[in-house]
Order: sequence, then structure tokens, then C-alpha cells
Amino acid sequence: MQDLGLIFLFLLLVNAVSGIETEVVESVSVIVGDSVTLQTEVTQIQSPGLIEWRFEGYLIARVDSDSNKRVQAKVTEEFRDKLQLDNQTGDLKIRNIRTADSGLYELDINSARGSSKKSFNISGVLDSASDGMNVVSVMERDSVILPSGLSKIQREDQITWMFKGTLIAVINKTAGIFSTYDDVLDERFRYRLHLNHQTGSLIITNVKPKISGLYEINISKNSSRYTTHKTFNVTSIEGENRVSAMEGNSVTLQSGVSEIHRDDVIIWRSEHGDSIIAKIDRGKVFTTLDGADGRYSGTLELDSKTGSLTIRHIRTEHAGLYHLDITGNRRTIFKRFFISVCSQNWFRYVMVVIVVAVLLLVVIGAVVVIRRRQTQNENCSVI
Repeated sequence: MQDLGLIFLFLLLVNAVSGIETEVVESVSVIVGDSVTLQTEVTQIQSPGLIEWRFEGYLIARVDSDSNKRVQAKVTEEFRDKLQLDNQTGDLKIRNIRTADSGLYELDINSARGSSKKSFNISGVLDSASDGMNVVSVMERDSVILPSGLSKIQREDQITWMFKGTLIAVINKTAGIFSTYDDVLDERFRYRLHLNHQTGSLIITNVKPKISGLYEINISKNSSRYTTHKTFNVTSIEGENRVSAMEGNSVTLQSGVSEIHRDDVIIWRSEHGDSIIAKIDRGKVFTTLDGADGRYSGTLELDSKTGSLTIRHIRTEHAGLYHLDITGNRRTIFKRFFISVCSQNWFRYVMVVIVVAVLLLVVIGAVVVIRRRQTQNENCSVI
């Protein structure tokens, strides 16, 4: 009976330790090059209070609030360019994740109300390009898709799209909200913003220079304590690439990339039937097609390194507008090319005209010379 009493007393003491929470470890997977915010779940740091972040046991950041509600937020010098600390909530943002940033992050919260501990085990998922920024080049008046990186939105997903820090779109799957805010920033996005309801990707139509800039997508779940971030630097390019070729020659439309990434999907389209004429799927499958009416049969060739398209033995029926779409996890590129083709018959006609013109000039010159000599002879006879 005494043993039962001791056990009961022990359990009572354990449960009575006020303000101490059991440690929770949350696994976080982040694409290398993206960013992530680890959340304290604190809306306002208590005074006095102390929040400390450690990476593999090493102190990397802290927020200290004294009894006078003065807050000091500090990031260790070694991590200053990598970390961003919220001095109101203590949330820790890790920018441009690298594989070296993978590991255990520990959070200690101490205040007058008690203390708590949390842990996040971050793993960096390798990607084909890890520059931390998606570079997007798009021709004016074209459309661009900024991919969310999700194959399908889950029920708990909450997604926000920002442009230069201004909210332009929100997705809350649970509440059934898919909203765009095209009236912000002097209505520069009016009728231009659209959301993919399956993936959460943002579609911008009729691109103009004033909507060039930095875009950011933030993805979180109701049940998680972290938010992932992906950024895109969108640049609007004026005009289109114009290419002239002589019938029978070859012409190459340059993709503008030095190397295909393994996650790239490259599509070449012709205005003739708006058909796909060539495709590279994730750097592995190379396909050329004949076009809607077969006009490209046996004429197309793809560069296996750059994705550039060559049209061999070009004919006048190949003249017109061509579109290039490159989409991947790290970049999105849209280009237009306008090809003009000079026919061999037209070339022969021009050459004939030139030859005739030269002969006429020679004849006219000869007549002028003869008349001058005749005039000189007549003058000599008079003398």
C-alpha cells in the first residue's frame, strides 16, 4: 500500500511541474535553395522572457525581453547572412537552404509562465539547381507560370503569394478560398492574376514591365510549425527575336541556356496550328514532331545540351512565329522568335534585277561618254 502511495505521489509531482512541456521533434524537408521559417507559436514574447535557437547544440540566435519590455534580438555573427529573427515572435527564418544546413534545430523558450522546448530536424532535398532564386524571363504580352513546387494542394495547405512584400493571392484549401488581389499597387495586376486550383501555381497573363520584380510563395500547414518559402525574380523582356534565313539553308533558334537542368521541361511551339513541334522532358526524352500539317517532317533537330532548335532545309512555309517555354524548379523562361524566309526564286529575281540595273548604268555611262566626245570634236572643228 505504501508503494502504491509513493507511485501516486511521484506521478502527481511529474504532472504538477508547471509550465514545462515535453519536447516535440518535427521533421522538415526543404528543397535546397528554398527558405524555411521555424515557428515558436508565440504571438508576443513575454517580459521578462528568453528565446534561444541552437543548431546541433551550438547557439545561433536569441531574443531577450527584460522586465521593461525592451527586446534584443541577436543572431550569431557566423550565421548573420543566413538567418532572420523575428523580434516579436522569435520565429527563425533560414534563407537559401544548403545541405550543410541540414540537422537538428532546438528551440528553448523561458518566461515567467514557464518553459518549453521544441526541435526541428531539417533535411535539405537536393535539386538540379541550387541558387536560391528562380530566375524568370518572359516576353512582354506573354504569360508566365510561377510554379508552387506542389503536385497537388493538400487539405491543410495554406498558401500566400507576395509581390515585393504585398499580398496578391491567397489559397486556403480547408476554407475553400482561392483569391487574387489584382486591385493592389495601382491596379497593375488588373485581370492578369490566375491561380491553378490543383497545384497553387500563380499564372500572370499579358506581362508588362511594371510587374517585373520579386515574387514569393509561402506554404504552411495547419498542423505544422514551419513555413517554406520560394522566390522568383521575374524580368519582362521587350520585343521578340527576329531571324532571317535563305530558303534551303538551316536556322537555329537559341534557347538562351547553357545547360539543360534535369527537371526542365522544354517545349517548342509553332504558330501553324499552334502545335508542339519539339519537346524535352526533364532532360531525358527528346522528341521532334512533324507539326499539324506535316510541314516539319524531317527538318527539326534539338541540341541535347542547350535545347536549342535547328530547322534544316528551311522553306517559306516555315516562316512565322515560334514560342519557347522552359519550366523547372529553378527557372521559367518564355521566348518568342519570328522567322522570315527568302525564297530562292525571289533571290534569283533580285539578282536579275541587279544585273539589268548594272547593265543599264553601263549603257547610260557609255552614251554619256560618247556624247561628250562628239561635243569635244565638234568644238575642235569650229576652231
